[in-house]
Amino acid sequence: MSEPITLVLGGTGVKGIASIGVLQSLHSHGIKIKKIIAAGISAPISAQFALEQGPDTLIYAFTRFFEDNYNSLWGLEQHSGLLQSPRGRVGDSFSYFLRERTYCQANFQNESVLSWQILEPQINKIFGDATFSDLKIPLAVSVIDLKQGKNILVQEGKLHDCMKASMAFPGILPPVSVGEMELVSSTIYCDLPLDNITKNDAPVLTVDLSMPFIGSNPRTLLEIISIVDDISSRAIKEKLLANTDYLFRLEGMEKFRWGDYHQIPDIVEQALIETDALLEKTKLP
Repeated sequence: MSEPITLVLGGTGVKGIASIGVLQSLHSHGIKIKKIIAAGISAPISAQFALEQGPDTLIYAFTRFFEDNYNSLWGLEQHSGLLQSPRGRVGDSFSYFLRERTYCQANFQNESVLSWQILEPQINKIFGDATFSDLKIPLAVSVIDLKQGKNILVQEGKLHDCMKASMAFPGILPPVSVGEMELVSSTIYCDLPLDNITKNDAPVLTVDLSMPFIGSNPRTLLEIISIVDDISSRAIKEKLLANTDYLFRLEGMEKFRWGDYHQIPDIVEQALIETDALLEKTKLP
């Protein structure tokens, strides 16, 4: 391959850590990357890759975070995968989790269930005072600016601030103030950061982490709302995928739930295997 690509990475919840396997595969195949556009957990993974650092630190940090805050997160792994009980029938929906956990459990006077105090030390340890200018590969991070009321790409400033914003899932962690902006994660709007791609980014390779759609026989208001959210997000994504030149759908990722933090190594391995297979049969420019 002679022409460098723009790589688009996203994913909902813990599944975004699959980006580690994707990047490992692309690197081992000698694929040149001229730019990465990332959202959610894929953003810090991409930043660490662009700093030419290994993934082990992030794998440990994410696993430890979810283990330490399991109770506060209201049984993250359980509610992302168990659909038998009425309470968990839409457990595959990240929207449902956010709404029920924050609307029904949290105090309405609070910005979020968790504070940055529990996560910020790890972010500081990993990124310190590094800035976007320290990256060996240009990175654009997709977030929503609540003040402007739109999805934007952040490409300058301190990595520490932007990595927080990329993971500021509404209701779970507070918005992040950066200058005049109030930033939150864009993954609840669309799990792939596709709407700010330009002609200069071509050729674009987008990696989609497949999620099962479970929307039959909703029984509660929150289930109905979360299903509508899911349908809307999927429709937005399919429309925006017209902006990409190459699409890798990792179908094997459907077996993982957005909260399967105990399976982080398996998620990474599955992404690596599938990306390897897709690269073998896809002719990139």
